[in-house]
Amino acid sequence: MSFYRAATNLFNRIPKTGSIIDIVIISNYSRLAVILTALAVAGQLKAQLDLPAPESETEDQTEATPSPELPPGGPVQIRPDEGSPVAGTEFNAPEFGIGRHLHLSGSLNGGYDDNVNLTPNGSPSWYVNPSAIFSYQFGSARLAMDLLTGGGINYYLDHPDGRSYDPFVHLEFSLAYKVTARLTLNFSTNSAYEAQPELATALSSTRRLGNYFRSEDHLSAHYRLSPRLSSVTGYLLSALLYERSAASGHDRLQQAFSQQLRYLWQPTTTVSGEYRISLNESGGGGGQSTTQSLIAGLEQSFSPRLKAGLHTGVQFRSGNGGGKTSPYVETSLRYEVESQARTTSRRLGAGTGAGTYIIWTNRYSIEESDLQRAAGRETFRTNLALNVAMTARISASLALSYAHGDNEPSNQISSSSPGGSSTQTTFDITPSVHYAITQHWAVNVGYRYTDVVRGSGVTALDPLQSFGSYTRNRYFAGITVSF
Repeated sequence: MSFYRAATNLFNRIPKTGSIIDIVIISNYSRLAVILTALAVAGQLKAQLDLPAPESETEDQTEATPSPELPPGGPVQIRPDEGSPVAGTEFNAPEFGIGRHLHLSGSLNGGYDDNVNLTPNGSPSWYVNPSAIFSYQFGSARLAMDLLTGGGINYYLDHPDGRSYDPFVHLEFSLAYKVTARLTLNFSTNSAYEAQPELATALSSTRRLGNYFRSEDHLSAHYRLSPRLSSVTGYLLSALLYERSAASGHDRLQQAFSQQLRYLWQPTTTVSGEYRISLNESGGGGGQSTTQSLIAGLEQSFSPRLKAGLHTGVQFRSGNGGGKTSPYVETSLRYEVESQARTTSRRLGAGTGAGTYIIWTNRYSIEESDLQRAAGRETFRTNLALNVAMTARISASLALSYAHGDNEPSNQISSSSPGGSSTQTTFDITPSVHYAITQHWAVNVGYRYTDVVRGSGVTALDPLQSFGSYTRNRYFAGITVSF
């Protein structure tokens, strides 16, 4: 019998009456049940690790707990053309009980960029990209952390504006601590300082506005109310700050509070209900707004390798730009051939010889617009991270992001004025091939294509983004050394 079926059978043996005799009987098998369940559904039941209960707690607290809202740490896909993580597809939750792992890698890439300034007419230049990444993982029975940080520069040999380089520094850090067998605290941050726009996330402009800092910081408390029912209380702080004073109108600050109830309906199925409220502030007199969301969720683990999720509901936005109601839909699909218990060197995605995986997310929701005088934007966004291990040495990867949004004018512009609204469509795709020369040395080659299409009303909503639509082609090749 497979681990997956064994976990299901053990789950069905959990007593429903809660009697003292049943609890004593099941306690003899609790550790085995938890281990098998974690192997079978490592995405949804990761928080069900068995901890020795303090003396003040009762024996029933050693039973399995429902999963936290985030899946366990999976591959973070690295952009092969510049060595930075691909925003929007990474899962950076720490794992308990994995020990310590260190990983250090350096890359040197170079190539040709036909539109450095991201303008309609194009600004070509050859470029060189040195970068480095440091990764550290630690996981004990109660404390787990995951750190991924690095940086580099894009140095242009013939930049039209005389700006010879673009810096970038990134930090992804997550920490989980089991206060008791019932309560787990989680903190995570995803921050970057860069110049190139990040099209895979809403927390960025779609064109160059100078160097900027973006950060998403999440704090949550997971409390097990019963063996099947858990509560997740969360706080999210999102910030976008531009270095140039002329671009300060694009600064944003968002604070979101959430309360979620999760119920382990079946060993492989979790249902949830959630309420969120987001307080949004825009720079340059853009005003304030509030977005409230009611969301129902369903998460299914079809096998230890294949997991999917669906969250749907309704959003209510009020404030700058008037009131608006919109549906909310979010889907996720994740498939990994390799076990979650990979070493740190396999923690990173494309460019490090990781195995086959696919992470695909889709979302339709109200986002804050990247235009200076726009209010909320109904946006459909999809992100895809794909890596295929073709042979022991050769792997191919694909990073894709697509977004289409309808910008609404803020109170600064009348909705009846010409050009008062606008649509935006972004498409970014990066296929690449990676070849491992030895265990530590590897080479890669690839191509990146970017297409941004803006409607006619962009100038009315944002004079800084009056350049309109543009395309970019980037050809690159490089070498990586890792330890």
